[in-house]
Amino acid sequence: MPADLKENWPWIVRHVERSLKTSRFCTFATVNPDGTVQMAPIASLVLNPDCTGYYSAVYPGQMAANLKTDERICVMTVCMGMGYWLKGLLRGRFDKWPALRLYGRVTADPRPALPGEIDRWRKRVKYYKPLKGYDLLWKHITTVRDIHFDQFDPVRVGPMTRHLCR
Repeated sequence: MPADLKENWPWIVRHVERSLKTSRFCTFATVNPDGTVQMAPIASLVLNPDCTGYYSAVYPGQMAANLKTDERICVMTVCMGMGYWLKGLLRGRFDKWPALRLYGRVTADPRPALPGEIDRWRKRVKYYKPLKGYDLLWKHITTVRDIHFDQFDPVRVGPMTRHLCR
């Protein structure tokens, strides 16, 4: 794992949590057998302190099929808060990176979730618990897939992020 990933991991975790509060999901990208990209919104990403994470794929479909032949994944998170964007647009610059890509590899198969793992991300969606969609999407989840991240890349937005470039 590159030193800069480990060094920046606390910031990355904060960015992902902030992004999930405002957009409610991350975009996961995998590679189809023909080389094209398959993207899917995933709400259940949780990051651990050691540059790993996990998620639960509710309806795995093509993404799960892709991961059987190519375990690489790219996760993109975007801060969608109206105040964040309005402040940045008014000032002509963002104080923090608006988006981030994480690259890694996903374990071959889902595994039974450990006690508390599913509860960690259900806290994010607890306000939806009275709704029918909550039961359909999240009530019966029992498995997760592990991700081992190996690099990251802040998303540059031209002159709005030029001063943030390292």
